[in-house]
Amino acid sequence: MELRMSDSIDASIVVPTLNEADNVGRLIEELASNIKGINYEVIIVDDGSTDGTVKVAEETARRLGVNLKVIERGRRLGLSSAVIDGIRASRGGIIVVMDADLQHPPSVVPKLIEAVSNGADVAVASRYIKGGGIAGNWPLLRRIISRGAVTLAHILVPTARDVKDPVSGFFAVKRSAVCLGKPHGDYKILLDILALCRVRRIAEVPYVFRTREAGSSKLGTKQIINYVKQIASISLSLLSLSGYRPIKFAIVGAIGLFVSELVLHVFWRMLGLAYFISLIPAIEAGIVNNFTLNKVWTFKDRSVGYWVGLGKYHVASLTGTAVTYAVTNLLHYVLGVNGYVAYIIGVIFGFIANYIMAEVYVFKYHRTGTSS
Repeated sequence: MELRMSDSIDASIVVPTLNEADNVGRLIEELASNIKGINYEVIIVDDGSTDGTVKVAEETARRLGVNLKVIERGRRLGLSSAVIDGIRASRGGIIVVMDADLQHPPSVVPKLIEAVSNGADVAVASRYIKGGGIAGNWPLLRRIISRGAVTLAHILVPTARDVKDPVSGFFAVKRSAVCLGKPHGDYKILLDILALCRVRRIAEVPYVFRTREAGSSKLGTKQIINYVKQIASISLSLLSLSGYRPIKFAIVGAIGLFVSELVLHVFWRMLGLAYFISLIPAIEAGIVNNFTLNKVWTFKDRSVGYWVGLGKYHVASLTGTAVTYAVTNLLHYVLGVNGYVAYIIGVIFGFIANYIMAEVYVFKYHRTGTSS
């Protein structure tokens, strides 16, 4: 990688810390041995470490001649806000975000910087592309939550769909592409950047997520509780970043149910048609209502022709109905769940299927610009 040397800072490496004295010195040493030919700074954003993290960082940086800036916030204020404070204090045209625990290999940092210097707005260190992975025996539950978070991000944040690992905490971003104010959650600041900022070209660089060698995980000792908190935080962040589309979609569905019931009453009770015949205009009225309201409200930022979209919405509705039917029967006949409870669960799964079809099929998002 060849970047022009200058008196200015080319890259800023933002590292949030909390009691990482056993790791931060080695991190700075590995950064120094891997980053060659560019001017860079390391920005430590410390949330009240009590183990001498800041002292170790300063002594190591002084010994190696590394440009170090330390922001001491005094108490634990959150990972995402730490990253934002670090970005605000940075001077580099390229900003790298990584953890201090060495699970993010410093050897990958030059590759991320190179990808951004070659034109990417964001370069993501990815576990889920060829060449990437997770070292050691990661708990199954944590693997499930990680994959689940990726799936949720792809469903709820359209701008993240081009990225295999949109919940990565290890990435580089061009300064001009950063537009962040208050973070939407305590984790996954990359999602905020992908959803809110002008990101047109994305690169992904494979890396192997390493096991922690020293210190203790910030997830705490009660892993199950903390995993639930983490996925709840991610879900809330994604819901906010999505513009609360699932909630709007549900409201539209409720209105559509009222419209269907009204039309059913007109044809069945007022006009005296047979119930099975009256159901046809009732169902159609609900579909037309739901598509129209979703087009002008829930997905108002997406461009889709009315008649083409309406046809696709019929397909999506049939998919949701099929899922509801299949799940309800599976629960009731195979697993022995109460019929009423089984139907409620089936409806929930049908709603999810409907929403996913609306997101990825009916009102499909198209990124402007290119990605790689």
